[in-house]
Amino acid sequence: MQFIFKLFIASMLCTSFFVSGQTDQIKIQKSVITKDKKKHSELVFSCSNDDGGVLIVRQFFGGLMRMPKGYYLEYYDENLNLLANTEMEMDDSGIKNIFIKDNQVNIIEYRKNKDDKTNDYYILTADPSKLQFSDKKLFSIDRKDVKKPFFVGIGFIPISNMGQIDHDPTGEVQVSTNNEFIAFNFDIKDDKNETHQIIVYNSNWEKVIDETIKEDIRDKYFQYNSFSVSDIDGSVYYLGKAYKNDSFRDKVKGEINYNYIVYKVSASGASSSVFNTENHYIQSMSILLDGDKLYTLGSYSDKDSDDYKGICYFKLNSETLNIENTTFNEFTEQFMIDKYGEKKGKRKKKKEKELPFLTYRDFIVDQNGDIYFNAEEFYITTHTSMGTNGSMRTYTVLHYDDIYACKLDSSGELQWIRTINKRQATSGGLSSYLSFSSTVVNGNMYIFLNGADDVKKLKDDRIQFKQKKVKKLNLYVIEIQPDGTFNYDIIVDDKDSKMTYKTKYGVMSEDGNSILFEGNKKKDKQVLKLTF
Repeated sequence: MQFIFKLFIASMLCTSFFVSGQTDQIKIQKSVITKDKKKHSELVFSCSNDDGGVLIVRQFFGGLMRMPKGYYLEYYDENLNLLANTEMEMDDSGIKNIFIKDNQVNIIEYRKNKDDKTNDYYILTADPSKLQFSDKKLFSIDRKDVKKPFFVGIGFIPISNMGQIDHDPTGEVQVSTNNEFIAFNFDIKDDKNETHQIIVYNSNWEKVIDETIKEDIRDKYFQYNSFSVSDIDGSVYYLGKAYKNDSFRDKVKGEINYNYIVYKVSASGASSSVFNTENHYIQSMSILLDGDKLYTLGSYSDKDSDDYKGICYFKLNSETLNIENTTFNEFTEQFMIDKYGEKKGKRKKKKEKELPFLTYRDFIVDQNGDIYFNAEEFYITTHTSMGTNGSMRTYTVLHYDDIYACKLDSSGELQWIRTINKRQATSGGLSSYLSFSSTVVNGNMYIFLNGADDVKKLKDDRIQFKQKKVKKLNLYVIEIQPDGTFNYDIIVDDKDSKMTYKTKYGVMSEDGNSILFEGNKKKDKQVLKLTF
């Protein structure tokens, strides 16, 4: 989604300095503090121009339930001086993605057409220094044809029945890494077959692919994982998990009861290939595309899908979809010691361990073909308490715990996997300040998170980042070096800042050399830019 930000100050000044110590030097730039009309907003998109300019899109919320109300758009020069800004209100509409190409801002927007009962998709274009948009309709989808998700709201966080992206009735939109192709993925309503429609446009807004893929399986027994669009020809690669025997059981009659299926959708049609998991249980995987190289990665077990033994890697031929290389890397002793300590970790290494559900966050391939990725222990608990007057109160807590960071070489062999111990939880709307963002620069992985002053000391020279009141949180950077050793520094000390930054929603620049965070205190807002 996207949103537009209207500032009350016509221009911005910036401060910059460097943080050094155990990490490489990081340039820090802060905008001046400004005020929004709305108290709550989230940084959801940014993209950069060839001259270093940055477009920032934030969504703002209003009302007691913090419902989405619109967008703030801001365009800054490379020094975070504000050059243009505007505000877009939501009226049965939403922004799906953005990018800058040939000095033109491009916004993909959907609009709910009540008269025709369709979702209409538009491209909005503008000069970034003016942000005065013109629009062009691309296509429409009948709303009766797209699957409606079942979800409940926790605060303003939607939780779907299966947690699948394809349950978004307005579709999923991805832009290729070179901004040449824009892909739309729609989950089409069909109780008898798993059905998806894939539409791809090139950057001249010519439709190059419109293909419907069907799998002969009841929709509820197919779990969508992810999709990616090629920057070579706009082909879309789509990954899903198909259960067999009309059952969600992991094993039936002594055999694993599901297959993974990868699809390729191109201008010449659709093809697919079934994964052989080699009798390993795999809960979920993510698809990763790097030029003409195609990978899927996830965690595996030899016991059942809720246990974890290590990291699985599949390299596929992007043309034939045949598997070219497979590795199953067990968790290392160092990983288990990081998590449990010396004595307990060595015991745990000998048997699989049931962990909270893992949410995969960032996948990065460097110039050497090495793959970096990380995941977080995310789970939800429900609690009931009794008040002083005897009334019962039930509430939900979101937990963001340990981070797993991993590096595989170009052959899929594990180089290192480390645990960053962390305990964070919220029952309110504070999840933006929890969790983390990350990037990789020159072989170093950088993880950004908030934590209290007193980093907890654990046994065996381990540490754990702790939670505190939002206004008392420091912004930390953790640097994991090429050999897997790591250290940490405070980038922004809460004593020196009027803002706390929303580390869950860090947004990388196009070149990967800088990351942006939004900070706020009530209606006061500030943009933080970290450049390596």
